[in-house]
Amino acid sequence: MLRFAQILPAPVTVTLEKRPRPSSPFRPRAILPRRLRGHFFSLLFLATIAFVFHYNYSSDSNTVSTTSDDHLVYLSDLPKPEGGSRPPRFYEWHDREKLLPQHNPNLPYPQGREGRYIRFTNQVCCLGWGNVMQEILLNAHLAYLTKRTYVFNNYTWDKSPHDFSTFNGKPIPARVPLTALLSGPIAGDPYPSSAASSPAVISEFFDEVCPTRTVIDRDEVSGALGDASAATIFQAWLDKLERTEDRCVEIKDHTPQIFDFWLFGDSKRLLDIWPSFSTSPILTHFSWSPLITAALAANADVIHPALSSASPSSFVPSFKPPPLSGLLALHIRRGDYIDHCTHLTNWSVRFLGFNEFPGLPDKFTPPKHSGSYDNDYGYDIPPEERARYRAHCFPEIGQIVSRVREVRASLQSTTKLTRVYSMTNGRPEWLEELKVALQEDARREGLAEWEHIGTSRDLRLTGEQKHNSQAVDMAVGQRAEVFIGNGFSSLTSNVVVLRAAQGYNWDKSRFW
Repeated sequence: MLRFAQILPAPVTVTLEKRPRPSSPFRPRAILPRRLRGHFFSLLFLATIAFVFHYNYSSDSNTVSTTSDDHLVYLSDLPKPEGGSRPPRFYEWHDREKLLPQHNPNLPYPQGREGRYIRFTNQVCCLGWGNVMQEILLNAHLAYLTKRTYVFNNYTWDKSPHDFSTFNGKPIPARVPLTALLSGPIAGDPYPSSAASSPAVISEFFDEVCPTRTVIDRDEVSGALGDASAATIFQAWLDKLERTEDRCVEIKDHTPQIFDFWLFGDSKRLLDIWPSFSTSPILTHFSWSPLITAALAANADVIHPALSSASPSSFVPSFKPPPLSGLLALHIRRGDYIDHCTHLTNWSVRFLGFNEFPGLPDKFTPPKHSGSYDNDYGYDIPPEERARYRAHCFPEIGQIVSRVREVRASLQSTTKLTRVYSMTNGRPEWLEELKVALQEDARREGLAEWEHIGTSRDLRLTGEQKHNSQAVDMAVGQRAEVFIGNGFSSLTSNVVVLRAAQGYNWDKSRFW
């Protein structure tokens, strides 16, 4: 029997090949829309929206035959959005994915028509990038451990057949190719030679080489596990997939995720996966896409001079990019996140699981409550405890300045911080107030003034980069010498994971 604890890969650096440019656009095939059902409890951890879309389902695991549906309603066929702007469609990125060398059905085993594959059709949809990224990292790691080729999907905001959707009344891409966000084994680049794994493939290729496949209902394996730990969940799926003889496996759509937000929100369940996950090629060979690294290089003046486009390496994805010396990155959520923080307070929620690594210096104890409980509104939290929670979840300018001063002072004997970059959706005028307050506080405390203070709002981005700006910010947070994040945020959690995997000192990853 394949044992989870026995599979600990040794990382080896490989050279990525340049992907060919396509000659014509590729239109992704249509996916039928799902029925909407309110998912109230997702408010505990998911900051970006208040609803998760679910399909109803009824059948058990079985073998099915499928055919491809290439029909799509194109953006050009739809009414032009108000204001005249249209989001990018990423057709060239889809074309590049189709041209990856592993998409040749005639390749010998373990690739091509004889290969063994797994597709997670139940991948979470319609949520922010941070929530999706944390799930697909573990999905890809599970595929790696089972020695099946990982089938990667788009980052999907809307499963309707249209090219674009809306967010806060503004048009956005309905889906983004994964390769526009990430590079490395998770997105079709080679594994290190020691891993003996085949490069990931796209769903269209899976449909071509797997006209029949075994479909496994997530609850068939996870349903009886209850609140099991991540390592226990992994072992149960390793056992199930080892017993599955079919070379093609699909995790059934319209079912819950194998690694759901309840797991990511509970450090007691989540962290036992780290010894395996931290040494997986999915993390050791993780890198951002050329689109994201180009955005960093084009904005070196805003972020850090070391990112200057004058350096050719700035555009090349790197498995372990060097820290940006002297840079302090701040993750500051604004806007309707205040409502999310209120819900988190009501339910007395802790930091997300990966934000509670034992080595991290900043801990958080949930608010005290009277013990009275209401199913609709949560616990009765005293005002002083609500204020304490808000300082960690939605800090105001004075609290941000104070925390920056505190962290800067605690590290001054070993680290000279000279620049600030705020990863934020704050209003421009509010961010200008923050910049002034940070400089004034430095002068008042007799500290060196900040050489530069930049924010997400200062970036100059292409249309494609703008719609992936969360990834741009995460790439900055990953490389900053010191990072202060939001312990309740999946974006922060992913940054913490990447920093931990690269060996950053724990005391340089902090929280409000």
